[in-house]
Amino acid sequence: MNEPFYELEIKTAHCFIEISINDVPVFSHYESDGMAVDFPINDAILCTGKQTVEIKVFSAKEQDSISNYAYAEVKVYVKDANREALGRSLVYEIPMIDFKEKKLSIYKNIYAFIANVPYNNRGWENSIDLQMLDERVLLKELEDNLQKIMSIYNSRNEKEYEQFFRERIREHNKSFYLTSGEIKENEETIFYGLPEKIESIEKSLYNLVFYGNNKLVSLQAKHQPAGFVFTSINNDEYGFTEMVLFHKKNKNSFLEVIR
Repeated sequence: MNEPFYELEIKTAHCFIEISINDVPVFSHYESDGMAVDFPINDAILCTGKQTVEIKVFSAKEQDSISNYAYAEVKVYVKDANREALGRSLVYEIPMIDFKEKKLSIYKNIYAFIANVPYNNRGWENSIDLQMLDERVLLKELEDNLQKIMSIYNSRNEKEYEQFFRERIREHNKSFYLTSGEIKENEETIFYGLPEKIESIEKSLYNLVFYGNNKLVSLQAKHQPAGFVFTSINNDEYGFTEMVLFHKKNKNSFLEVIR
């Protein structure tokens, strides 16, 4: 397989779920209705070798415990990115998680599978432990970055966008084997579908969160993925969450977007 493309097949009902690959959040669903989706995970796979999968299942709608009707099924598949007709192969199947005979408010477990990829992304491998730094300084940097992203989106500044997200874009393009044509198409549609003007939710609604063995940091609002939540000034338009993770290459450097 020349261009292995890894994805999760996820099925859940009557619960909330969060999934991390190598301690990097890749998927979350905060609705209790039934859901089935295939979700790509190459961004969280830095290189060939052992990959961890952490599954967290929560009770829905502020219930004290997870519903007895709740369940979660998660499988890891791989396929060749540019040979879809060949289908996909099962890499790892997590035993079905159900709660018929369990009384839990939260379920958490870690599994592992082996991935083989032709690329080697540096990512946050050599970044510093961010929990060793002053949280007030980190929060101030994150809030400044939130304002920067909001400014980029409101001004539709393509050059600033490409500069600000350059490492994330570069490693994403590599891990998904994008062609020059696909890269160009992405560049031309950066701001497609965005609200005309956005604003951030209140800072007080965020919590500081660490991932990637404390080498990644972001803000996270309740029942939202890690990142910045923006609302539209126009009530007729939907807002969105910019899923974003930062790292520091050394203690004297600034936070940089890596995912």
